Amino acid sequence: MRQIVNLNPQLSRVEAELSARIWAVFGRFPGLCGFSLQDRTGLPDYVDASSLRDELFVTELGFSAPVSETEYDEAYMLITEAVADIVSERPEALELLRGRTFARTLH
Repeated sequence: MRQIVNLNPQLSRVEAELSARIWAVFGRFPGLCGFSLQDRTGLPDYVDASSLRDELFVTELGFSAPVSETEYDEAYMLITEAVADIVSERPEALELLRGRTFARTLH
């Protein structure tokens, strides 16, 4: 996962909190390769965005090997909860998350 260099100390703290939460998700699901976050404007045309209450949506959730529907749903919910928590606690995080892709780094 890449770090964004930011000169604003408050956003740097938000970035650190965000990184910790996202790494926890990757730690819980070893096969999770990555995911993206989109706002309403990035959703497909067939989705009625007016009926949605969230600001950001998990898209392109990818795993290195097939997973069960239950495991997929668990990962999706854990990511959604982590994002909702950070945005609720730190509304300025919304700008850091919008349109961002998170990917596992291999060494």
